[in-house]
Amino acid sequence: MVRRAAPAAGPRLPAERSSFVGRRAELARVRGLLAGSRLVTLVGPGGVGKTRLALRAAEELRRSFPAGVALADLTAVADPALVAALVAAAFDVRDGTGRWLPASLADVLGERRVLLVLDNCEHLRDACAVLLDALTAACPGLSVLATSRTPLDLPGEALCAVPPLPLGAGTESVALLRERARAAAPELVLTPADDETLTELCRRLDGIPLAIELAAVRLRTLTPAELLVRLDDRFGLLRRAGTAGPDRHRTLRATMEWSAGLLDERERLLWARAAVFAGGFDLAAAEVVCADDRLREDDLLDALGALVDASLLTVTRDGAGSRFAMLETVRAFGRELLEASGQVDRVRRRHRDWCARLVADAAARFLGPGQAAAFDRLAAVHAELAGAVEHCLRTPGEEPAGLATVADAWLYWAARGHLGEGRRRLDQLLRAVPATCPERARGLVVAGYLALVATDPETAVPLLEEAVRDARALDLPAVAALATQYLGQAALFRGDLPAADRLLRAAAAEHEMVGAPAGAFCWADVGVVALLAGDLGSADAAFGTSLATAADPWTRSHALWGRGLVRLAEGDPGAGRCLEEQALRLMREVDDRSGVALCVTALGWTAAARGDAETAARLAGAADAVWRSVPARRPEPLTAPDAHWTAVARRALGEQRWDARYAEGSALERAGAVALALGEGPAAGTPEPPPSGPLTRRQREVADLVAQGLTDREIAARLVISPRTAESHVEQILTRLGFRSRAQIAAWTAAQG
Repeated sequence: MVRRAAPAAGPRLPAERSSFVGRRAELARVRGLLAGSRLVTLVGPGGVGKTRLALRAAEELRRSFPAGVALADLTAVADPALVAALVAAAFDVRDGTGRWLPASLADVLGERRVLLVLDNCEHLRDACAVLLDALTAACPGLSVLATSRTPLDLPGEALCAVPPLPLGAGTESVALLRERARAAAPELVLTPADDETLTELCRRLDGIPLAIELAAVRLRTLTPAELLVRLDDRFGLLRRAGTAGPDRHRTLRATMEWSAGLLDERERLLWARAAVFAGGFDLAAAEVVCADDRLREDDLLDALGALVDASLLTVTRDGAGSRFAMLETVRAFGRELLEASGQVDRVRRRHRDWCARLVADAAARFLGPGQAAAFDRLAAVHAELAGAVEHCLRTPGEEPAGLATVADAWLYWAARGHLGEGRRRLDQLLRAVPATCPERARGLVVAGYLALVATDPETAVPLLEEAVRDARALDLPAVAALATQYLGQAALFRGDLPAADRLLRAAAAEHEMVGAPAGAFCWADVGVVALLAGDLGSADAAFGTSLATAADPWTRSHALWGRGLVRLAEGDPGAGRCLEEQALRLMREVDDRSGVALCVTALGWTAAARGDAETAARLAGAADAVWRSVPARRPEPLTAPDAHWTAVARRALGEQRWDARYAEGSALERAGAVALALGEGPAAGTPEPPPSGPLTRRQREVADLVAQGLTDREIAARLVISPRTAESHVEQILTRLGFRSRAQIAAWTAAQG
C-alpha cells in the first residue's frame, strides 16, 4: 500500500501578542467538546475573547493533530465566494485548476488528522456552513474550531458559549486589568488599597476583555479612581439614554466611544480612515490613503503612535518595516466613524487608486527578474485588492477602473492560486462594462487566459476572439498579440498542432514588433508544439529563442524544462538532468507548483534513462505526491513518455523493489520531493546524521542571520539560496526549538554565544 503524502499544514499559529489570562474552565470545555465533536463553535459577543481562546486551545491541542493545525481568519473577507479559497490557503492548497475548490482541498487532506481554526465567521455564516458541511463529510480526520457571534447551525455542531470574565475581587477580570495595566505603564504601582476600585472598574466594564484592555491603557495617565469616575460618567449617560441591547454590548460601544473621545481630531480621523483597510497596512499606504489637508503627512506618524498607545492599533515589525492592524471590533467602530464623517466615498476612492497603482507597478515586473517579489507584494495586500474591486462594482462609473486593476493582476491570479476569484471578478466587471473600450479589451484577454489555465478552452476561445477584434479596432497591438498567443495555446490544448504553431509564431512576431516581453513565453509554447510533433530541431531552436529573450524566472523555467526533454529525447539524459534541475530551482523560486511537478517527473525519466532505477522509482512516487498536493493530474501528452520510463525502471528493479522505492518518494511532502530531485538531502530511506546541537549547520547559519535582523529574502541573497528555501529553514528552526517568533530565535542565538 502506497502512503499518501501529508498535506502542508498551513502557516503556524500566530504568536500571542500578550500574556494569556484565565479561561481555564473554558479551555477544558473546548478540549472536551473537540474530543466528542468534529465541529466546535465558540460563540459570544465581539470583544469577549473568542479568538484568543480558540488560538490557545489549538496550541494546546497541537499534539492531538499530527498532520497540523491551520488558521483561516475571515476578518478581512467580505465576499462569501472567497471563503473556500482562504481555507484552502490555510492548508497551502491553491485554486489553480478550475475544479470546485472544496473538492481539491478534500483530495489533499484525505484522511489526515488536522485541526482548522476558522475565525470570525459571523458575517459569512452561510458560506462557512456550506464549506464545512462539504469538508467534514469528505475528510474524516478534519476537526474544526470556529469562532462566531452566532452558531453555524450545522448537524453535529457543538457550541461553547464564551462568557465575559468572572467579576469580583480576585477574579480573572481583575487579574487581566492588573496585567494589562503593568504592560501599559511599567512604572505604575497598584497596591491592595486599589483592589476595590479595580474590582469596580471590571464590573463597570462587564468583564469584557477588549473593554478591559482598552481601559487599562488609560492607567498611564489616570489613577484607578479617576478612571472609574470617567467610566461612571460615560456609561451612566448611555444607560439613561436608553440604548437598546444587552448591557455588555452597550459597554463595548461605550468603551469605543470613550476611547474616541480621548483622542484629538487627527487621531480620530486616522482611526476612521484607516478602517478602510481590510487587513494590515504600512506607513506608506497610510500616507496615500489617509492623509490630506486635515490630516497632514507630517502628523501621520504621531497619530499612528497615539493609536498604538491607545491599543486601537497593533503593530508588528520585521526587516521590511512596521505594519499596523486593527482588531475586527475596533475596525467596525472605525468604519462607523468614517460613515459619520461623510468621507466614505472620498477615502474609498483614494484606497482604490492606491491599490490600482500598486497592482500596475507589480504588473510591470511580472515578466522581469523581480517577478517573485511582485507576486509577494500583491499577496501581502490581497484583501485590499478585493475591497477596491468591490468598491468599483458598487459605485457607478468606477467599473472600468476596477476592470483595469483586475486585468493588470493577470499573472498573479494564476500564479498564486486565486484562479476562481480572478475569473469571477472579470466576469462581473465585463458584464458591467459592455461597451468596447481599452479596459474591456484587456479584460477579455485576461479572462480568456485564466479560462485556459483552468483547462476550459471552450470558454476561452470566444473571449479571445472578441479581444482580437476589439484590440484591432482600438489599435492596441500589444493586446492583440496576447489574445493571438492565447488562441494558439487553445489550439495546443485541442491538439491542433498546425494551428497552434501558426498562431503562436504570429503572436511572437507581433510581440517583437511592439517590444513586448511576452514573446519569450510564446516561443516556449512554440517549442512545446514542436516537441509534441516530434520535431526536436525546431523545438530546441524555439526553446533557445525563449531563453535568449526571457527575463523572468517563470518563462525561463518552462523553456529549460522543455529543452531538458529535448535532450532526453536526443539520447543525452545527463544533459537533460542538468537542464531540468535548473528549471526546478526556478520553479521553486516562483512557487510554480505544477511546474515543480513537471520537473520532478522529468528528472525521474532522466534517472531511468541513465540506469538509476532506484532514483527513478523514488522520483516517480515523489512526482505523484506533488501532483496530489497541487492538486492536479499529469497532463495527457506526458502519459506516454511516463509509461515508457516507468516500465524501464520497473523492469530493472522488479515489482517489489519498485513498489518500496516508489512508496518512499510518495511519502514526501512537496519540499522533500524537490530536495530529493535536486539531491539537496539524503536519499529516501537514508538516515541523516544527527546534528551536534538542536540545529544543523545550515540551520545555525540561518539562525545567525535571523539574529542580525535579516528578512528571508536577504538571507536567501546572503546564502545564495531561494527565498522559499530560506523561509523553509526558518520554519524548521522554529519547530526544532519550539519557538513561535523570530525574536525568540534571535534571543536563543545570542545565548549560545
